[in-house]
Amino acid sequence: MTERLTLVDENDQPIGVGDRKEAWANGYYTRNIRVVLRDQNGRFLSQKRSMKKSTFPGMWTVAASGHVDEGEAWDEAARRETKEEIGISPDLKLIGDFTFKNDEGDKKIRQIIHVYEGIIDSSIQFDLEEDEVEATKWYELDELKSLMLKTPDEFTPSFRETVSRFYG
Repeated sequence: MTERLTLVDENDQPIGVGDRKEAWANGYYTRNIRVVLRDQNGRFLSQKRSMKKSTFPGMWTVAASGHVDEGEAWDEAARRETKEEIGISPDLKLIGDFTFKNDEGDKKIRQIIHVYEGIIDSSIQFDLEEDEVEATKWYELDELKSLMLKTPDEFTPSFRETVSRFYG
């Protein structure tokens, strides 16, 4: 199935429909979500992206993330991506948004990102989608911030930005 995303400008106004390759080639913005999951003790769940991913393979990121499909609501995308990637359906709340730009080789990645947060029990069992997620790990916030400073290339740029903006 061909991916269909709403392409938007920097103010989140729709300008067309396309796929991520078209967006990356032309520097169009897409709508994206990031899901931050914390446990009862405040630790952060991180997933290691599969080596099969076309962007940031093998890097640590938020618990779940992805594009908002054409015609899909932001919160619907957050629930869908969380279920697809790690196999759970927690309650999520929107905690904020930001505009993200990153050039990776010939890819001009431009995203309007809405960040959602949920609280889950650390004993929950995940059902990882192996094409998306290689592993998961819990981090204390101070540990996560320290590692992001020491070894930034192990974490996706948008994960570092999310932690900085919302948990700095």
